[in-house]
Amino acid sequence: HPGCGTSFPGGSMFMDSFWQDAHTKEWRENLFYPFASSEEWQFSSWCMCLGLSMSTIDSLLSLNILSLSFQTAKELRACVESLPGRPPWLCEHMKLDYPTRRSIRLFYHPALECLQSLLSHPLLSPHISFVPWKVWTLTTHVCHTYEDWLSGDHTLPIQ
Repeated sequence: HPGCGTSFPGGSMFMDSFWQDAHTKEWRENLFYPFASSEEWQFSSWCMCLGLSMSTIDSLLSLNILSLSFQTAKELRACVESLPGRPPWLCEHMKLDYPTRRSIRLFYHPALECLQSLLSHPLLSPHISFVPWKVWTLTTHVCHTYEDWLSGDHTLPIQ
């Protein structure tokens, strides 16, 4: 659409920080680094998402069913912790005007960092658009279909 929003260079994207990491060479050769393969990454993800104890993971790894680049839960944890991070959790103690039995704590992610993480993620970027559009049911432009805010009447004049 002519006159739509302009993109300004200079910001860093997720992949910019990804490629500036100390392990860039390994990631260029193996997309799943620090894991040896897609299968090893899937197995590691499965182990970590189940919430298994370190001793249970060690017992599982001691079976030698799979050929893995790590032998212990500690080595697996080190691989996972070397991956790029996400916005941190923050905690704020709430002061109220009335007494409570326990102190009230609010846990949250910084909103700006969450938005930056989402907007710069390479898998999400094809699905994010800030360009307004109109959808018509007929070629005569008689009936306008509204899908979301960007397909509304107020977004084009704002641009």
